[in-house]
Amino acid sequence: MKKILLALGLIIALCSVSCGSDEKEFVIKGTTGQERLNGWRVFLVPYGGPLGYGPEYEDSIGVDSVVIENGQFEFRGKGEFLGKLTMDKHVRYGTQDLLVVTENGGVINVVIDSLSSGGGTPQNDALQKWKEMKQAHDAISGPQSVRLYYLRQQGDTAAAKALTDSLRVFNEQFADEVRDIAKILGKGTAHDLLIRLYGAGE
Repeated sequence: MKKILLALGLIIALCSVSCGSDEKEFVIKGTTGQERLNGWRVFLVPYGGPLGYGPEYEDSIGVDSVVIENGQFEFRGKGEFLGKLTMDKHVRYGTQDLLVVTENGGVINVVIDSLSSGGGTPQNDALQKWKEMKQAHDAISGPQSVRLYYLRQQGDTAAAKALTDSLRVFNEQFADEVRDIAKILGKGTAHDLLIRLYGAGE
């Protein structure tokens, strides 16, 4: 009986080791419609996290890169973190960097272009939704902020105050909508990013 229990314990231990090493990997499948990028490297750079921003966090995970061939590229790895996809500095102009979450066991589909996009997993779908919302928000708030500056320069305090109040409400509504996305996600890398940027709210 002792031999059976010993053998069973050994099997469980071996299974634990093998299961630990069999952690699911993340896959980033990327495409680009810009032929000029073929033969150039695209980089996956760790961006922010528990250690904060900067080279210390990058060094803790490491920067990965692959070459674009026939308008396609692919990253594979293990471990969840927030990363930034960015082109080689020599061809970066005309492309937009893209934030992704390396969700283990998921396939993240990305497009690198003048307006980059990503999705395919819950957290990356949420980041894409936030990105589109922010673009729509900025398209309105940007010109209105310029108008506010002009009103203040002209000394039109009444109109400037009304526009200031309007922009404050507009920005608060946007922040609330982003927090709602974070709440739906629950805890995780994308959730933490959005809460760090827009606060937890009330």
